[in-house]
Amino acid sequence: MKKLFLILGLTLAVSLQLTAQTYTIDTATVSYENKLRPCFTVTYDASPKTVKKAWDDYFKKTYDVKVKGIGFLTNKEVIIATDITILAIGDKRMNMYASVVDAPGERSELSYFMSFGYDFFIGPENYPAEFTAMKKILNDFSVEFLTEFYGSEASRITREMKGLEKDIKKNNKDIKKNTKSARKKSKEVASGMEAKNISLQMENDQSKRKISELSKEIESIKVKQAGVIRN
Repeated sequence: MKKLFLILGLTLAVSLQLTAQTYTIDTATVSYENKLRPCFTVTYDASPKTVKKAWDDYFKKTYDVKVKGIGFLTNKEVIIATDITILAIGDKRMNMYASVVDAPGERSELSYFMSFGYDFFIGPENYPAEFTAMKKILNDFSVEFLTEFYGSEASRITREMKGLEKDIKKNNKDIKKNTKSARKKSKEVASGMEAKNISLQMENDQSKRKISELSKEIESIKVKQAGVIRN
């Protein structure tokens, strides 16, 4: 019976881990132009530069909106789109802001806020419907961005693992060749080949450890991919 409860407990823990949300959108405030502005915040595993580029690409593709402050020679903390219309929020002209900064653990925090004109910032009290629409847009972006980001990371890690496996295979062939050749060589030459084989085997051991680490990263990414759920 104890074993049954233990198995059920482990199954539940794994299930909760697999369905845990990867990102969470919070309502907060951000300091902009020496005033606190209502915003939504969300933390991503990607770097600020990666998030900013994805943000620009998403709004250009989805809403035909060009975001300023991110590019070849520009990388501002707050990226802006001014005098735009996003019908999913409203038919008025508006400004859109995204502050993207470093967060602990090689992550980034995005704070997303908008305004009508110079000082009419959208918030849950003065523009509740528009503020709710902003959250939907942030959810749309987050799901698309994280799905592509984790997929790209998984592909990159898989390629790295295949490269290491190829190196191990080549080293094993060289070790086998050196061992066979050493039998026909002088003692001094054979000793040198043995030393080379030891070095190749050390490279293999290091590659195997790296493959093991990368395998764990892949599993972690799978969990995060499963947790890309709207909130």
